[in-house]
This record gives sequence, C-alpha cells and structure tokens, in this order.
Amino acid sequence: MIIQPQFINYLLKSKDSSLITVNNLTDDFFSDYKDEFNYIRNHLQQYGKIPDTETFISIFPSFDLFDVEESPKYLLDALYEDRNKRYLVKSFNLIRDAINNNNVDKALKIQKETNDKLVQAKHIESVDIFKDISRYNVFLDKMTDFNKYYVTTGFPELDEVIGGWDRKEEYATIIARPGKGKSFILLKTALAAAEKGLKVGLYSGEMTANKVGYRLDSLISHISNTKLNHGNADVQIDYQKFIDNIKQNIPGTIVILTPAMVGGPVGVGTLRAFIEKEKLDMLCVDQHSLLSDDRGAKNNIERAANISTDLKLLQTLTGIPIITVSQQNRERVEENGADTRNVSQSDKIGQDSTIVIALDKKDNVLTLNLIKTRDGGEGNHLRYLINLDKGSFTFIPDEEDATKGSKCEDLKNEFEYETNIMENPF
Repeated sequence: MIIQPQFINYLLKSKDSSLITVNNLTDDFFSDYKDEFNYIRNHLQQYGKIPDTETFISIFPSFDLFDVEESPKYLLDALYEDRNKRYLVKSFNLIRDAINNNNVDKALKIQKETNDKLVQAKHIESVDIFKDISRYNVFLDKMTDFNKYYVTTGFPELDEVIGGWDRKEEYATIIARPGKGKSFILLKTALAAAEKGLKVGLYSGEMTANKVGYRLDSLISHISNTKLNHGNADVQIDYQKFIDNIKQNIPGTIVILTPAMVGGPVGVGTLRAFIEKEKLDMLCVDQHSLLSDDRGAKNNIERAANISTDLKLLQTLTGIPIITVSQQNRERVEENGADTRNVSQSDKIGQDSTIVIALDKKDNVLTLNLIKTRDGGEGNHLRYLINLDKGSFTFIPDEEDATKGSKCEDLKNEFEYETNIMENPF
C-alpha cells in the first residue's frame, strides 16, 4: 500500500515523533513495512529521536525515498483507514467461520473486540493562545446570542449563576437521596430545553413512558400528578384541554427511551445510537445506576467509573449537553454541605462532571447546592418552595436579595401566595 511508504518517508523527513507516540502506532499499521517501522520506533525509544535518512538507508538500502507533500492529518487518517480495512476483512472471515460453526457467542465476541479496536487517529493541533484571539469574537457572540451557546436549566436563578448548560461541553450530574425530587428536576430541565425548540432525549431507567409523560404534563399544566396517574375523573376536562393544545405550546420535543423499548439493559453505546438516530440536541439520563456497563465490569465501583468515563467521552464525541442524575451516598454530609465524594458508587462521576448539583428537600422547600461548577458559582445555594404533585417551583429569595428592590418584593408576594395555596388547598 502506498500510504505505508508515504508515512515512513514523512517521518524520516519531518522527524515528528509525536505521530508515533500520540497514536501508539504499532507494526500492525505497516503490514508491508514492519521491519522498517520497527527500526524507526526502536531508534526513537533508544535515542529519543527519529533516525536520520542516511542512517535509515544504510539499514534498508532498497527502500524508495521520495518527497511527501500531504499533511500529517491526511497521512494518519489514510494509515488508519488502510489498517482498519485489513483488520475488518480478517474479522469478517473469523465471524463467518464462527457463524458457519453455529457459534454465535464467539461471533458476537469477535465483533465487539473488532469495534473496540477500530479507533480513529489522534491529531495534535495546538493553538497559540496569544496569537489566536478568536475567543474575543466568541465572547461578543455570547453577549448577544445566549441560546447559541447555552441551554436554560429551567431555573432562571441557576442560569444567573452558571450561565445555563453549555451546549457543547456539559456533562452535569444532579445528586440526591431517594425521594428528594431528582427525576422531577431532570424533567424540568428537559422541558425548559424543549420550550426553547431543542430536541431532547430522555433515558428513563425505571419509569415507563406514560409515567414520564404524566410528570411532564403536571410540570406544564400544574394538574395534579397523582390524579393523572390514578385516572381521577375530577381533572378529565382540564386534562383534555391541555392535551388538545400541547403540541402548539412546545416548539421542541422530548423523546423517551426505556429498557423495555430495546429489550434489555441500556448502556452508553445504546445512548449513542439514540442520539444519532433521533438527532438529539441534548440528552438527559435518569439515572446513572440504571445504565449497564458496556465493558462488563463486575465490581460496582469499577462499573460506575466505566459508565461515567464513557458518558464523558460520549459528550465529547457528540458535542451535546448530557445531564444525568445519580444517587447521593449515605455518608455524613459535613456542615458546609455535600461534595463530589457524596456521589454514590464512585467519586469518578463527580470528577468527570462539569457541574454537580446536590438536592436537599425539607418539607416543601427544595435547595439546590452547587458543589462543583467549572466556570464559577460553586458554593451557591438556591431555595425553592415546591409542590411536586402540581409541578410548581417558586424561588425563595435570601436576605441579601432585598437589594433587588421590586423584584424581591414580587418574589416575596409570589412565595406568600404559593404558601397560602399549599396550606389552604380548598
């Protein structure tokens, strides 16, 4: 193959050893030039540099030297394509033999190993941060077009602190003990994105699509979720009116995926297919512990860490925000609040996440504790008077919010109204 001698010639001329080290190139990529490549790699390992052309030719006098004008990116991509084609042919033959021998499990194992090995080339394309000041133009663009860079969280006060979910680089985690409202918060943030015209995917590991739908309906209409689930005739007329108009009021959409829809456990690979099939703008995962580990780890900690790593990689590859919920462990929370160590199963989840929000609910007051934020706001606490049955959230201003004048007075009046409704529902 012409790409193999091309690549070797480029190495000899450019002396760019990073092409080998960053991509972990082996002689698998050089089926027709194994000896030549191994000599270059061994020389690099022993002497720290690519050998001179004269040194190389003294060992391989019949090797054809020529100029290479292609870019290193092209050469790497072509080298990987050449190697992957050869590897696929070999794998397909093995899979065919296994199927012909009625050994489907072996065929599936070969297929998985093939998929794991078919990776892409890695390119180093560094940026001179003082010469490339294009970030200033991005700054100006962000000033005028919020929706291009961020997705609202559904909580205006949270948006003020963190700016919203980053549309390109967010892998956020919401943690809480059971019964604190994690799923409702996730649905509220999914709904807020759909209301802005985005197509949001929601993986529900334990609730059916209908139960998810009823919760979303309550968040939008404030009709009792309990009555919707129980088929209470008292709300039938209001619910009919709501259903008749729902498509007109929400410009975006929310699509649901459950384990029952794919006939079994869902892993990150399935979530990637979900994103690609539905062309999602955002993915919500309820919840981390209800995903399967595609790598098959038996240990719970390793399993959780694998899933988190794969979700983080999925976010990087797809370039869409991924918002997950996870259990908070039973360890004692210090006086200054929870931290990333309080994420159940593995602190790797907290380490990988760009934002971690811990929920705390006492009676009808929900507190959002920002325990990790990448771009500022860590340590903030936002409180809301909530009625999860009717999907209502009212911000409770802190004392310092009194400086906000009429805004604070409006919030105070709304809070008192909601409190009165909860205390006197009829």
